[in-house]
Amino acid sequence: MEQILYNAILSKIQKQIKENKEEIEKLKTIDEKYCKIKFDINDFLKIIENYKNKKIENKEQEKIIYCNGNPYIIINLSMISILKNIRMKINIENNMLGVNKIIIQIINNAIKENSLKNKIEIIDELENKENVIFIDRINDYNILKKQIKNAKFIPYEMIEIYSNEEEYEELFEKIYNYAIEQNIDIDIFDEEEGIESLIKYGKSNNKLILTNNKQIIEKYKNKGIYVNENPLKNKEIIFNEEMINKIID
Repeated sequence: MEQILYNAILSKIQKQIKENKEEIEKLKTIDEKYCKIKFDINDFLKIIENYKNKKIENKEQEKIIYCNGNPYIIINLSMISILKNIRMKINIENNMLGVNKIIIQIINNAIKENSLKNKIEIIDELENKENVIFIDRINDYNILKKQIKNAKFIPYEMIEIYSNEEEYEELFEKIYNYAIEQNIDIDIFDEEEGIESLIKYGKSNNKLILTNNKQIIEKYKNKGIYVNENPLKNKEIIFNEEMINKIID
């Protein structure tokens, strides 16, 4: 596939999302009765635009992916599917099912119209016990990894928190409630487990320490650890190159 055609396919998908905006909003209202993952349709267009002019590769692979159903993740995965010629089967825990189905339908229509070989599907059950990627979904990963050959865990939004201060209880509750509402995996490390357990065994990119201990603050504040602040305040909706490479490798 040439770059001009690839960019044109993405532009067609953007156009179809704009034309179906009213239907997507209706489905969003229905989905929100069961799951309150937030998104903005304009962000869909930004994500797709970001994938234009990226290096096209013909991987001819199939990937099975477990994620939390956030439509931003689905858009990113779909763009990777087209960019790298990867067939994808995605388990979304039935979250935002209406919105995700129409997004995937729009994308698959563009794929079919241009005779591409990749396809994106939503699946309910694990169809294959080999080469399964878990984006967050840490509990599923821990349960299923022994049954799967080459299971891979990739952290994205998952949050891990250590807290020993009542002073930060309000911030803790705010982050915790937001994570639950948005179906973001969250793991709490208590005083018995300690900060070292969070650092050593934690799998998330969003590690948060809530403490007044000045020694702890100085030790971790510039080491990729969030200290007394919201780890999702600068949330990135577009997968970076490292994330893309983890998915396709």
